[in-house]
Amino acid sequence: MTHLALVGPPHLTAPRIPAAPGIYRIGQGTPPTPVAVSFEPSDRRRCENLLTWFERGGEPGATLLVDDWKLCAESDPGLAESIRWITVATPARVIITARSLDHLPERVRLRVEVLDFLALHGLSTFTKALAWKGRWWKVPVGTDAHGRPVVAELTHLADGKWRTGSHLGVTAPETLRSLVLGLVTTHSPKLFQAVFVDAHDSDVFAGLDQAPHVQAHHRGVARDPALIRHVADALLAESERRLEVVGNTWTIFHHRGFDQVLPQLLVCVHGLDAIVAAEPEFATTLATIAHDVGKSGVQLLLDSPHDVVTRQIDDCTVPANLDEATKSLPQLMCQAEPAPGFFDLHEVPNRFDRSHAWRPRPVKMQYRVAVGTDEHGQPVEIDLKSGTLQDGMGPHGEIVAPPERRAEGLRALILGQMLRHSPDELQVVLIDFHGTAVFAGLDSAPHVQPALAEALMDDHERRIRMLVDSGNYRTTWDYRTARSNGAQLGPLPELLVCVDGVHGLVEARPDFLQVLQTLGRTGRSYGQHLLLSDATPPSDLQGNDFMSYRLELTGNGWARRIGRSVESFTLPTDLDSVAWSLPQAMRATS
Repeated sequence: MTHLALVGPPHLTAPRIPAAPGIYRIGQGTPPTPVAVSFEPSDRRRCENLLTWFERGGEPGATLLVDDWKLCAESDPGLAESIRWITVATPARVIITARSLDHLPERVRLRVEVLDFLALHGLSTFTKALAWKGRWWKVPVGTDAHGRPVVAELTHLADGKWRTGSHLGVTAPETLRSLVLGLVTTHSPKLFQAVFVDAHDSDVFAGLDQAPHVQAHHRGVARDPALIRHVADALLAESERRLEVVGNTWTIFHHRGFDQVLPQLLVCVHGLDAIVAAEPEFATTLATIAHDVGKSGVQLLLDSPHDVVTRQIDDCTVPANLDEATKSLPQLMCQAEPAPGFFDLHEVPNRFDRSHAWRPRPVKMQYRVAVGTDEHGQPVEIDLKSGTLQDGMGPHGEIVAPPERRAEGLRALILGQMLRHSPDELQVVLIDFHGTAVFAGLDSAPHVQPALAEALMDDHERRIRMLVDSGNYRTTWDYRTARSNGAQLGPLPELLVCVDGVHGLVEARPDFLQVLQTLGRTGRSYGQHLLLSDATPPSDLQGNDFMSYRLELTGNGWARRIGRSVESFTLPTDLDSVAWSLPQAMRATS
């Protein structure tokens, strides 16, 4: 008996459900096809009786239809175990529909038909903000002859320990198209780019070449050996450029960070045999490029056998609407999308819920929040943690913008930190020298502490004594680690000191420069972070050479600067209203 899984939205799965007598359905709403009976998933008693009947064999020719697996399984945690028994021990047939491939139950032998390309990748619709979450690991391509998913593994461990890119081999053009479209659909151009090399002027890359990831599309190269050599020289030059950028870092994956992002480059070659026949040295070029993949990040996707291929992708059945998706999705990728609101940016509900927002986070994600989105709809983040101690971007930063615009950048960063960290994890000092109400609204948050210079130095001394007296801890991170491991210690939150108009403040109170210098040089060990803002860079102050990051308003909008890296971004659209409503909501629940 062949059991079937149909993957896609209801308007595509419904026509594939056979109209036959003896279909018993568990699903919500009106059945998409005539059935003998249909029970809502929430009707547990009738659903359990139906499953028990099927587990005992049902009737000859009976089919159990589970319509929208994820919805049904949420109502019945034991549904998967019942289906496994029915598929193995009874003559009944099972048909399952699912909106996404990853919704299907595990360890159930099903022939999978993927009817929708987006459903193959766990998506119902495409937006850059939602879809471009890939991290260059694996990507589904289609299903094999047994209905099992075919997945392309993009990396492997070299020498058993170093993660490096894989060189891929694929023979069927449709499989190649599905793979490349999957990559551009799930990965931002910041992380993945492509070069297409076509021996002939075929349509294998048609539509795909409209994606913003594509750096070049070389057509008909097999007809001209000079063009082949030109392409080879360009690929070698790009590989060598990348090797210079990465330098002595172990791999390109180790090289990536907040201050440097070098995307993977996938060189897709269609008609390799014809190209090598016209210019045999092209094979040597590919071998040279392949050897340096660990550092350069240049991977190969070849349609003919080659010694460098480390992952051969089997021919498979691709989604039924692949051609349609290949035409429409790359065009969507080139369209601008509106900037998200504050809560959408932080992926939290549109109202403050302390149990959700202030829940514990992994160390890597602590004090790391988005301030806006880049041109690809991806979050641009600021991490207050020390770059040397905790692999962050801090501990100190600055905001440079005219007086009437500085509040935007300050609100984006401070509100994001408050949203994700309770007052036991983060305290904030707000100093507005010019009295322009730049922190208006924020000052009602429960995180906010008194703003006297003397209080800052007192806090500095208190933190030093607290670390020593509690167990001679070296940093606040050591202290919090011991506390999380059960040590009887009180909370010791990080302190974010925000000073607007810092140049004027130092001019009026020269002694405050010494406070800034003290916190700037030793604050990273004691959990004290400076956020200085003014119309000109605060880092221009004497001895203020410890700024790690900058948010700056340029002629083209806001930009984040870290070392040599400059990242443009757009702020959330509703910061003004959130600056008043969120602190009040936090105080009401504290």
